[in-house]
Amino acid sequence: MAIDLYLGIDTSNYTTSVALVDSDDNILEDSRIRLKVEDRMKGLRQSEALFQHWGNLPDMVDPIVRQYGDRIACVCVSTKPRPIEGSYMPVFRAGYNSSQMIASSLGVELFESTHQEGHIKAASIGQDIDFHEPLLCAHISGGTLEVVELRDGQFNIVGGTKDISYGKLLDRLGVDLGFRFPAGAAIDKMAMENVPINKKNPFVEVFIDKTSVNLSGLETQLVQAEESFSKEDLAYYAMERISESFVKIAEAARKQTGIERFLVTGGIASSRFLRKYCEPYGFIYGKPELCSDNAVGVAALKGKKLWD
Repeated sequence: MAIDLYLGIDTSNYTTSVALVDSDDNILEDSRIRLKVEDRMKGLRQSEALFQHWGNLPDMVDPIVRQYGDRIACVCVSTKPRPIEGSYMPVFRAGYNSSQMIASSLGVELFESTHQEGHIKAASIGQDIDFHEPLLCAHISGGTLEVVELRDGQFNIVGGTKDISYGKLLDRLGVDLGFRFPAGAAIDKMAMENVPINKKNPFVEVFIDKTSVNLSGLETQLVQAEESFSKEDLAYYAMERISESFVKIAEAARKQTGIERFLVTGGIASSRFLRKYCEPYGFIYGKPELCSDNAVGVAALKGKKLWD
């Protein structure tokens, strides 16, 4: 008997993603195209990203539908950033409109989810996670820094950033240091490979208010120090300040909510530096390849909510 398959589509700020999973969360297809950002630029306008998504999707979806179309039971798509009222970004229209056409042509149901739910589901694959039990989850990526409480089928933001995200800070720093956008992975690699001779971090610790951080102060310090420190030292000091601040707000969220289980996802969750720094704290990390933007999690929801 043929096993049902589930097609997932996610069109986030900087990645077009299409995935196909089976009923056991085995990944048959995981296709991603990073959107093009011009050299020395620090991001894309929504209109530019939307245009690129429209160009990427046909060639990504067509071979999957041709090979597996008669077995696809449901098309699942992220239609907005997070599962809260008022959440909206234009880039997700590309995935939604494409998914409508695909589902109609296949004669199957279209299921709408969110980018954040997809991240959480993807990170849970291969982990011992029961979404019927209370869970804390950090979504840390290029444009997001949130700590979310999942309890009784509800999402509640309990912490995060009051200005910019970790990813945005690292991307801006990295581009200034000569790396191409997105620069987080390059900064992380450099920080892991080079320990400063002076291990005492010269930058003031990130300002923290219970479960929230303000990162603009650290960003200002790093920008002002770009001519005074080597790239290697700046990368290490930046990752150290980011990692310690993350631990502080995560531990504060545990104390505030009384929830110990803590899942970490998003592109920054792929950081080797962050993972190593957090080892003593028992956080649960998704597989690195399933933390960055992808459609695997949306597909793996299979037309349901996390707690179904």
